[in-house]
Amino acid sequence: MYKLQKILTNGFIEIDGTRHMYYRSSVTIYTGEKGESVLCKANWFEFFTYFNSLSVEKWKKYTYAENFYLVLEAEGRFTIDLFGHYGEKSDIKKEWLGSYEYNLLERTKIILPYPIGMQSKVAAFQINTYKKTFLYDAYYATDISRSRHCVPYIALVTTTFKRETDVKRNIDLLNEHLFSDSEYSHAFCWNIVDNGRTLPEQTGDKQNIRVFHNKNTGGAGGFARGIIESLRQSKMPTHILLMDDDVTLLPESFKRLYKLLDILRPEYREYFISGAMLKMEQPNIQHENTGRLNLSGFHEAIHSDLDMNLWKNVLLNESLADDMVYQYAAWWFCCIPTETARLDNLPVPVFVRGDDVEYSLRNHAKFVTINGVCVWYKGFERKFSAALEYYQVERNELIVRAMHPELSDVDVIGHIKELFWQEVYSFNYKGASLLLDAVEDYLKGPEYFFSLDLLEKLQEKKMQDNLLKPITEDVRKLIDYEKIYVYENLGKITKLFYDYTYNGQDRIPNFISKKKAGVIPYGWGYFQKKQCLTNVNYAIDAAESRYAEYKKDRNTFRSIRNRFYTVMNEYEKKYADVEKAYREYLDRVTDVEFWKKYLGLEFEKG
Repeated sequence: MYKLQKILTNGFIEIDGTRHMYYRSSVTIYTGEKGESVLCKANWFEFFTYFNSLSVEKWKKYTYAENFYLVLEAEGRFTIDLFGHYGEKSDIKKEWLGSYEYNLLERTKIILPYPIGMQSKVAAFQINTYKKTFLYDAYYATDISRSRHCVPYIALVTTTFKRETDVKRNIDLLNEHLFSDSEYSHAFCWNIVDNGRTLPEQTGDKQNIRVFHNKNTGGAGGFARGIIESLRQSKMPTHILLMDDDVTLLPESFKRLYKLLDILRPEYREYFISGAMLKMEQPNIQHENTGRLNLSGFHEAIHSDLDMNLWKNVLLNESLADDMVYQYAAWWFCCIPTETARLDNLPVPVFVRGDDVEYSLRNHAKFVTINGVCVWYKGFERKFSAALEYYQVERNELIVRAMHPELSDVDVIGHIKELFWQEVYSFNYKGASLLLDAVEDYLKGPEYFFSLDLLEKLQEKKMQDNLLKPITEDVRKLIDYEKIYVYENLGKITKLFYDYTYNGQDRIPNFISKKKAGVIPYGWGYFQKKQCLTNVNYAIDAAESRYAEYKKDRNTFRSIRNRFYTVMNEYEKKYADVEKAYREYLDRVTDVEFWKKYLGLEFEKG
C-alpha cells in the first residue's frame, strides 16, 4: 500500500485564518503529549478541505493510482463517513461513499476503501466522535506496483538577495520536517544562489544544502546559476524546483510533490508541476496556481482570488480544463523535469520579471496543479513600482514576444499604449514616460540590451519614478479608505468631454478644471470618476500609508504626447527588423557558455 498524502491537522507553521484549510469543526483539534491529534468527544470533524481532500480525478489522470484508501491509526469511539463531490452541469453533487463505526480501546490501524466506480472528482471524510478520540496517523493511500515507481531526485533552487532572515527560516523548517525525514531526505537537495553574497557558504545541513555566491544578475541569473549547479552535482536530479526566497513554505507540499512525481504516468513526465501562490495578508486566498498571457498583453491569474476556506472552491480549484494557450508557471514554486531544464536551455537574461513566462512559452510547457502544493507570499499589494511594472516588465514582454513568433497575436504594444494613456489622464507623467523608455530601449535591439548592466538600468529607472511620501494630515482628510478602490463609471456626456479634453489638459481653458484634488489608488487600476477634471491627484498607497502627487501640467502633457507619437512611429518602422534580431539571439543567450561568461564562471562545460 502506497501512501499518497498525509492528513494534516496543522501545517507546522502558525498562520492565522487557515484552520478551515485543514479541517472544519466547532472545536479545535489539539496535539497530545506524543504528537497525536486529539479530537474532543461529541463533536464532528470534516476534512473536505484544501490540504486534506483527495484529488481523485487528478491522481487517476496523471499517475498510476487507480484505487484509494483512507488509512487511520486511531483510538476512541467514533463514526467515519466517506464522501466526495463532483460537478454536474452548473451544480455540485455530493456522493456518500461509505459509513463505518468503531469503538477502539487501543491504538488500531483501520483501512477504509473508496469505491472504485465513484463519480467524485474530489473525496474526503468526516469523523463524528462519541468520546475523546486520538488520531495517531492518517493518510490516503493506493496500490502501486514497485515497477511503476520513478524514484525522483529533486533539486530545489532558490535565488536570494539580502533576505537572510527569510532564507534561514525556511532552512530551519525544511531541515526539521523534510531533510530529517528518512522517507524523503534522500529525495531532495537544495541549491541556494546568493546574489547578495551575505549568506555563509556552509549553511544548514551540509549533505542537502549548498550555498553559491553569485554575481547580482537578478532572478534570471540566480535561477540560471542554480540550474547549472544542479546539473553539475554528483547526483543528477530528475527535476529542478525553482522557488522564491521570501515565501512561507509548507513541508507537506514537497512530500506531495515527491509522491506525484514518483508514480507519474510516462505521458505526463514532461509536464511542469506548478505550486499555487496564496496571499500571506489573506492566507486563505489563492492568488493563482498558473498564469496566462492573454491576447491583449495582460497577465491573467488562473483560479485567482479563490477563498480556500470554502469547500466548493476545493472542488473548483481541482477542475480539469483544456490546456490554455500562452499559459505559464511562476517561479515561486515551479518543478521542471531535467529533460527540459538543460545546460542548452537556460533562462533568458532579463534580470527580473518575464524569465519564467518566457521559459514556459519557449518550452511549450503543460502543467499539473494539485490542492495542497503551494506557498504563501507577502506583499502583492505593496510591491507596485512603475520602474518595475512599466519599464522592466513591458520592455521584457516586448522581448519575449519578439523571440517567439507564435506570440505575434499578443498585442503587447497595444497594452503599453493603453497603460500610457491611463497614466497621462491621471497626470502621472513619470509613469507614462517609463513606458516610453521601455519601448525605446527595446528598439535599440539585442546587441544593446544584452550588453547592459541590467541592475544599474533598473536603479536608474527607479530614480526617475514618482517619490512616495508619508501621508500628511491634509491628504488624509480627503481619503475615504472604504471606497478608495471602488470604481464608478463616468456619465456618457462627461466621458465624452473627459476624453475630448484629455481630462482637462487640452482644448479647454485651464480654469474649467476643478480646483479640488482627486484621490486614486497608487498602482494598478484606472479610476476615471475619481480624477475627472481635477488639477492634482493624490495616488494613495494605503498599505504603507504613503502617497504620490500627480499634478496637471499642460506643457508636460503636450511634450509627452508628442514623444508618444514619435516613439510609436519609430516602433512601426523598426519592429519587424528588431523582432528578427531578438529571435536570432535566443539560442545564444540561453546556452551555458553564454551564462558562464555572463556570471564570470570558470568551470568547464559538462
